[in-house]
Amino acid sequence: MMLFVGGQAQGQAEYAAAVTGHTPVPCAAPEEALSSSAIDQFHLLCRAILEQDGEVNAFVDRLLAENPGVVVVSDEIGLGVVPMDPFERRWREETGRALCRLAAASERVERVCCGLGVRLK
Repeated sequence: MMLFVGGQAQGQAEYAAAVTGHTPVPCAAPEEALSSSAIDQFHLLCRAILEQDGEVNAFVDRLLAENPGVVVVSDEIGLGVVPMDPFERRWREETGRALCRLAAASERVERVCCGLGVRLK
């Protein structure tokens, strides 16, 4: 597994494609992500799971078990102002925890800023 994170519109997907040879694509449903070679906008997938009353942690368990070689690209959404809306706070917290689990399981983790990657792991 490889994980590429960064702020919004910082070029994570393009950078990940150049590094891995897999073009990340957004996955509309968790089942789609379980068979994808490269997932783009993981943060939005987490939001969709929560909006459908699903469990992000359970999805991460399945992703790690069923698709351990996947490339994951996500925006960092937990930096900055804490939202007033409880759902927005929950989304940020659960996505951040999911990314921590993916980072721990990944062989490579990079943070991308302005299209440049900094290898963290």
